[in-house]
Amino acid sequence: MNMKTAVLTLTGFEIQETPIPIINDNELLIKTLACGVCSGDLFVYQNRADFVATYNRLGHEASGEVIEVGRNVTAVKPGDIITALALPAYADYFVASAEGVVKLPQVINPTYALGEAVACCVHAANRFGTKPGDKLAIVGCGFMGLICMQLAKYQGASFICAIDPVVERREMSQRLGADVAYNPFETKSDAILAEHGEFDIVIEAAGVQSAVDLCTDLVAQHGRIILVGYHQSNNGLRTVNMERWNFKAIDVINGHVRRQNEKVAAMRQGMMLMQQGHITTEPLVTVYDFDEIEHAFRDLTRGTPGLFKAVLQMEKK
Repeated sequence: MNMKTAVLTLTGFEIQETPIPIINDNELLIKTLACGVCSGDLFVYQNRADFVATYNRLGHEASGEVIEVGRNVTAVKPGDIITALALPAYADYFVASAEGVVKLPQVINPTYALGEAVACCVHAANRFGTKPGDKLAIVGCGFMGLICMQLAKYQGASFICAIDPVVERREMSQRLGADVAYNPFETKSDAILAEHGEFDIVIEAAGVQSAVDLCTDLVAQHGRIILVGYHQSNNGLRTVNMERWNFKAIDVINGHVRRQNEKVAAMRQGMMLMQQGHITTEPLVTVYDFDEIEHAFRDLTRGTPGLFKAVLQMEKK
């Protein structure tokens, strides 16, 4: 039997018929309900001439319904609704390992679960070192930045300064808990420091050189910079003012994670926090039908106002 699959080509995504995958004894076959679009996938799309020959099946922020389980799988059963670490998932069905899924509580709509993306933020937040009363700045208020901001607020940050050049992102940051929000092109670091003083924790979630520089300006002595942004431009090369980092005696934390067992644990923790109402993704999500995948990627490429996270939904809206 075949399924619909989004395949990246030189001209963009095409919906093609491909065989439904066959699972082994330790895997699950999952019917896709929704899959988020990661900025990493957007990078591949925008540079597809370099990728399509070897990497044209994307999607790793999926949730769905378990259809079939391997003979060694006991923790989940057909009919369970899960969120997963799995690739590729821009398709009717995807395969995941039994260790790579988390059951969704009934109160969490799988369209908004985004378990993998939330897990990345939760894993980073577990390294923020937030203490009750800390002042925190978030530089970059896209999807990841605003999930991290909500987590820091839950951890006890008493004052949150959001910084982003896009007005819709600043507005959303305040809707989700920021105390103040600034356009860094209009309000420079000196003015922010004069108004609020230095910050105990500064989260970099923009992935650009100017954000790293701004974090250096804003962080207090013995404070922390958390690097969450996905740095792609200039082949990921960045410069830092080591004299200032040395003098300020700061901790610099790479907020990314590659250990899959830790990411699954963070995904489980994230779903619990979502269930308890401490974080929300729904205001950040724009839903597209699966066959609108090319439209979604074009909207993301052009920076459509108000588009934080595109989610592909398999059943038509």
